[in-house]
Amino acid sequence: MSLDERAVVTKIERLTLRELRVWVREGWVRPAQSESGPLFDDLDVARLRLLCDLRKDLALSSDVVPTVLTLIDQLHRTRRDLRRLSDAIGEQPDDVRQAIVSALQKRTEREF
Repeated sequence: MSLDERAVVTKIERLTLRELRVWVREGWVRPAQSESGPLFDDLDVARLRLLCDLRKDLALSSDVVPTVLTLIDQLHRTRRDLRRLSDAIGEQPDDVRQAIVSALQKRTEREF
């Protein structure tokens, strides 16, 4: 799904066209560019909803938002990487998976 600015503002009722343009200019959301202007996909819309929550519900200031977005992006990358690692481990023979589980248990026990 690709939405233009007006469609996004219609879809996200809490968002104004002015805010949308400022947030794009700040680089907080990076829509695709077309000849007719920016086009927003589902991930952009989700990020815009998050930005509405951060700015309006939590009242985060403009200087704090980039830090929060960076941390959220890092968390999403870490989750993606862990999912890939889990899939790769799941493809290994049973003895390899068991060795990994055993090693993780030992490390966990040492931490506590």
